[in-house]
Amino acid sequence: MCIISTSTAVVERGFSTMNMLCSPLRSTFTQTKLTHLMFTCIEGLDLNDKTLEELCDAFKNRKQRKIML
Repeated sequence: MCIISTSTAVVERGFSTMNMLCSPLRSTFTQTKLTHLMFTCIEGLDLNDKTLEELCDAFKNRKQRKIML
């Protein structure tokens, strides 16, 4: 037997997230980028400790961009 949800909360949450992400200044997202950002906002990041540590190390090893005047 198939069960169909009668609630529209999931759909409304998706549209709210999309409206939050697609401001007039950021309206040039591709469909793929928008999908990935919405999924990340709704579901959260799935990072384990090793991945988070690798990201922190990569950020620390980047070239310094601040220019002292």
